[in-house]
Amino acid sequence: MSSKNKLYWYCQIIGWLLLFAINGLLLITLGKTEKKIWLSVSLFCVSGFIITHLMRYFIRLFDILKKNFKKATGQMILITVIFSIFLGAASECIDLIIDYVPKSMEKLNWTERILAASANSMLILLVWNCLYYTFHFIEKNRKQELDTIRLESLVKSLQLQTIKSHINPHFIFNSLNSIRALIDENPQRARTAITELSNILRSSMQVAKVETV
Repeated sequence: MSSKNKLYWYCQIIGWLLLFAINGLLLITLGKTEKKIWLSVSLFCVSGFIITHLMRYFIRLFDILKKNFKKATGQMILITVIFSIFLGAASECIDLIIDYVPKSMEKLNWTERILAASANSMLILLVWNCLYYTFHFIEKNRKQELDTIRLESLVKSLQLQTIKSHINPHFIFNSLNSIRALIDENPQRARTAITELSNILRSSMQVAKVETV
């Protein structure tokens, strides 16, 4: 598992545990200790954990984060609304199974309860998506900066190779002209110069990867 995936799972688990702890603290403060209420909150957090993971899957499936800001924002809002309805419906199904109806929803019918639960879920998923999008936006900018630095390094390396390719032939031409002038004046010195030039060329081939010219 990559470090980025590990970070996602850590944040996912800690985030939903933190939400459960906040709700639990609120219930204790209000003096609500009924088992059904605690079971409802617990199963809601479990449902939220699963549904947000599915939401992440669809965000990655449609490459929403790779699109421009305007299009990505619109699609993130749309996917937030859709999965908020799923989470709201899941919450109401859980309450129906455990036979628990909050007092604030006793007078509402089934459809109205789902809409109310979806509205409550939307705030949670909106915060989740904002954090998820912000993290990847920062990560994307950091990657672009690293790519820019690598490109600049590559350009400098190519410039250095170009300088080397210009220096080496220029040096050889100058050396050959000097040796040519020595052939008539000092043949022995000319032979020695050719030998030395051969040694230099052999050495330059062995250290072609050295950056200092």
